[in-house]
Amino acid sequence: MYERRKIFAAAGAAMLMLKGTAIPAAAEEKQTDQISLMCLGDSITDGFWLPGGYRNTLCSRITENGQEARVNFVGPNWGGSGYDPQHAGYSGYSIDNIAQADSISGQRTGISSFADWLMETFPADVVFLQLGTNDILSLYDLGHFGERLEGLVDVILNALPENGALYLATLPCMDATNTLYISEYFFTVESMDEAVENCNAQIRALAKKKQDAGKPVILANINGVLTKEDLYDGVHPNEEGYRKMGDFWYKRLCEYLNGEAFTAQNTETAVTETTAPPVPAPEGDVTLDGKVNSADAVALAKILTGDAEASEESAMQADLDGNRKLNAVDLTLLIRSL
Repeated sequence: MYERRKIFAAAGAAMLMLKGTAIPAAAEEKQTDQISLMCLGDSITDGFWLPGGYRNTLCSRITENGQEARVNFVGPNWGGSGYDPQHAGYSGYSIDNIAQADSISGQRTGISSFADWLMETFPADVVFLQLGTNDILSLYDLGHFGERLEGLVDVILNALPENGALYLATLPCMDATNTLYISEYFFTVESMDEAVENCNAQIRALAKKKQDAGKPVILANINGVLTKEDLYDGVHPNEEGYRKMGDFWYKRLCEYLNGEAFTAQNTETAVTETTAPPVPAPEGDVTLDGKVNSADAVALAKILTGDAEASEESAMQADLDGNRKLNAVDLTLLIRSL
C-alpha cells in the first residue's frame, strides 16, 4: 500500500460558478488514507448526453464496496448521479487552444491553457486523463499530437504529490458512418480509424517515454474497452459504453488503492519484467531474430489464421496495439512499420 500524503487546498480559494452550481475550491484536510481523484478530459469525461457519463458507474462501484471515504473526487465542474459529482470534464475542449482558421469543426479551448490553475486549485493524487478526440474532429496538427499532449502531461506530473499517478488513456474508436459530429467531407471510415490509431500510437509512445524516465504515468487502454457498437452518436459512448468505461476505471482505481498501480501497468501495455526476455527483441520481431521485416508479417499472418502457434515471447512482440490480444490490427500496424 502506498503511503498517502495529506493534501490541503489553498486556503481562501475563490468560489467558482459553473452550470449554475457553486463549488468551493478549497478542501478540508483529508484522512490519511484518502486520495483525491481528478477525472480530466473532454465531453466523454463530462458525460455528454448522459450526465455523469462513466463517472456514474465508477462512483457506484466505489459505493458498493464501501470506499467512499477513501476517494474524494476533485475538479471545478459538477454533474452526475454519483456520491461525489465533482470533476474536470470539459465538453468540446481540446489539448491546446485551436483557432477557427486551423479547425474544420470550429474554434476550441485547450485544457493546456489553464492546466496550471486547475492542478493548483484542485490538488489531486491521481488523475484520469482522456483527451484528444476533439483534436481529431478538428483535424488539428495530428502529426504533433503526442508532443502537444506531452506539454499537458508535464504540467500534471509537476503538480502530483510524491506517490501520485497519472493514468493516460488511449482514445476510443469513432464511427465515421455517423456524421452528426464527424465531417463527411474530411473523414471516411478508413481515414477516421487511421487518425484514431495514429494518435493512440503517439499516446502509447508518450506513456512509455515517461515510464522510462521514471515518471508515474500508467497507460489506460480505453480503446481496447469500447467498440463502435458502444457509441451513441459516432463519438460519445452509449449507456453500455459508459458502463464499460466506469468498470474499467474502477479497476484502475483499485490497483492504485491496493498499491499495485505500477506493476499492473504492464498488463495494459506489455509484459512484466519477470516474463520479458533477457535481451528485449524489437517491437514487431515475431520471429525473434533481432530484426523486423516481412518475415515477421508472414509469421504473424500464419498465427492469426491458425497455421502456426505463437510462443509467449513471439506473442508479446506481435501485440503492437498493447491490448494483450493478437488480431488484424496488430498485423496492420506491423505492415505499416515496414
